[in-house]
Amino acid sequence: MPIEMLKHRYTSGFTLIEMMVAIIIMSIGLLGVAGLQVISSKYKINTWARANISGLVSDIGERIRVNSDVAGTNVMQGGVTMPSEYVLDKNSTVHTWADQQAATLAITKDCASTACTPSERATYDLLAWRKQARALLPQGATWLEGDKGVGFDVTLMWFDKEFTDRAGSVDATDTAAEAVRTLQTSRVCDGTESGFAQQSCCPAEAAAPAGVRCARYRFVP
Repeated sequence: MPIEMLKHRYTSGFTLIEMMVAIIIMSIGLLGVAGLQVISSKYKINTWARANISGLVSDIGERIRVNSDVAGTNVMQGGVTMPSEYVLDKNSTVHTWADQQAATLAITKDCASTACTPSERATYDLLAWRKQARALLPQGATWLEGDKGVGFDVTLMWFDKEFTDRAGSVDATDTAAEAVRTLQTSRVCDGTESGFAQQSCCPAEAAAPAGVRCARYRFVP
């Protein structure tokens, strides 16, 4: 067989091998890019949720200020005690995480377009606020307690897949930061917290499952 034909056959085979190797390398690279996109999406959702929190806290604060007559006892009223109608706490019918996820949040009277009594306005405000929390936070839920005399404690809760991905117990291989993040997956408020722990614990009565992140705030109308 002529040398030119042998050279041509050898070159063709070598090119095919190169293409196969290139395809394998490209496939590995694409898998890596896909993994980065998944991680980026997860953190993007959490960042998006945190960006909406300040707006939700500001919204309920403004609603209470506008309708403060039913927001509880005023410090100027002396011995007169008035319960707040702006509450979503352990005494509410939908205080647990599961209750709130199952609630339809149907608004029967839209006080944005219809005249309402202060009590009707409070009911509308809470429903509208909870609908916003559900829309702006992944599986968003809320917790609200206090009155205009002592101030309101607001807790916003949302599902964060990062927590379930890390669920488990601390072991000897965890760094200090990893141990803290692991313990945060099941942290509930017990009244002894301070600093960041106080701002990120979940109300025990809310029975928030693993994977739920909480952010707590306080304001005085």
